[in-house]
Amino acid sequence: MSTKGAFLGKNGEQDFMGPFDAGSPRVNNFFQEILKIGLEFRSQPHVREDARSTPSSVKFSSLPKNGAAYDDLLEQFRHIARGSVHWGSPNWVGFPDSGNSVPSLGAALMIPLLGQNLCNQDVTSPSATFTEMEVVHWLRSNLGYATPDAYSSALEIGGILTVGGSLSNAIALIAAREALFPGSGLDGLPVLPRDVRVLVPDVIEHYSIRSALSSLSLGGANVVRVPVDDNFRMILPELERCIDEERTAGRYVMACVAYAGDSRTMCIDNLSEIADILQRKKVWFHVDACHGSCLAFSRTHRSKLNGIEKADSVTIDPHKALWVTYTCSFVLFKDPGTLAKVGATTELILKTQWSLGQITPFIGSKAFDALKLWATMKYFGQEGIERLIDERLNLTSQIQEEVRQNPHLILLNKTDINACIMLFMPDNMQRRGARLEPAEMDMLNEVNKTIKMTIQNSGKFFIHGFPLRRVPHPLIPKDHPVFVLRTSE
Repeated sequence: MSTKGAFLGKNGEQDFMGPFDAGSPRVNNFFQEILKIGLEFRSQPHVREDARSTPSSVKFSSLPKNGAAYDDLLEQFRHIARGSVHWGSPNWVGFPDSGNSVPSLGAALMIPLLGQNLCNQDVTSPSATFTEMEVVHWLRSNLGYATPDAYSSALEIGGILTVGGSLSNAIALIAAREALFPGSGLDGLPVLPRDVRVLVPDVIEHYSIRSALSSLSLGGANVVRVPVDDNFRMILPELERCIDEERTAGRYVMACVAYAGDSRTMCIDNLSEIADILQRKKVWFHVDACHGSCLAFSRTHRSKLNGIEKADSVTIDPHKALWVTYTCSFVLFKDPGTLAKVGATTELILKTQWSLGQITPFIGSKAFDALKLWATMKYFGQEGIERLIDERLNLTSQIQEEVRQNPHLILLNKTDINACIMLFMPDNMQRRGARLEPAEMDMLNEVNKTIKMTIQNSGKFFIHGFPLRRVPHPLIPKDHPVFVLRTSE
């Protein structure tokens, strides 16, 4: 067989990319059509072109005996696109994950074409490794962590890219475990796992913390929920009480997690005050800033993050708030040496000077996803990102004011980031001036669920909706679940 023929499949189509048949019209047309499908999808105004109903059950065909031609694949791609959700639509106001910045999209196209593996720098990513390291350097500096003028090893960088915020949080908890129980990653815990505790704020805690504890065999039930105030911030005396009570009972407080923009209310906790308490109590301080870290780019709103630089670890999700395509998440550490304690111990990953694989738990082969954020930050720059963040929060303020002016809506809290939490409650209910009965609240919850699903099923718009275990408001029953509506700009 000729070398050239090795790249030809059925119907004379080229199966693999390589140095042969360069410029093949069939291959070029295939990719041009894919690009056209993607650009048309990104240009549509509606959230979904084809508002398909959610099936109650599904059946799948058998694996095709004979493969499909390029044209067949393209038609299937079009069908998938028509039923896909356009997160970057101006009518999509449920989540901030727009992923629609042009430099990020351009980088996302480059990543699979370059095919770099950021496991071993000298073998599989001679240039890409340093791009990821530069992004981490920028992020650490932006949050207020100390950064050196130069680096001599990947072990000094103090942060890594992961595939999502849940994994970033899990790695942060591994670091907290190693700080409390040195060597436990290799030798196992010296105490019973059921005696280890992680503190989280009540009501707004993210499931990823319990999930991480379950994965680490520390028990997802071993979270301690610290009471929060009416703004969903941890009550500081209660935080101290929880730590003291757990220790008095003979348990080990491994970490405390606070939110710089939780995934529900988008509020930012009192990070500086919490940091001071935890430093005094010698408890690892982790900040989940997947939503709120973007405020670090804004001189106007940066003060909302005061104290984040005191955290032992911070997770951020640029795909949530910096217009970067999925997925792009980082975990950063105040002490860069932390990563060397939680990394890989295998000889399969080269322990060379710039090998990122040795400091990336759970991930072996790793895509060049850092390029998406690098391109976005390089293109917009500090001032461009700042302008966009400020405009986004100004828009949020305008939406909140519109909610206040609507007689049938209640603004439930003034968020710290780009979100508006509201509840539909008819004007006649509000004018009564008394708390609803629990049965009335249950009925109103169903109405708000219906509003959310009606909007979603139309395919033209999208707002978010979810239950909160309690909402402080004079018209809402105390400690009663409430289904709220949320926009995210």
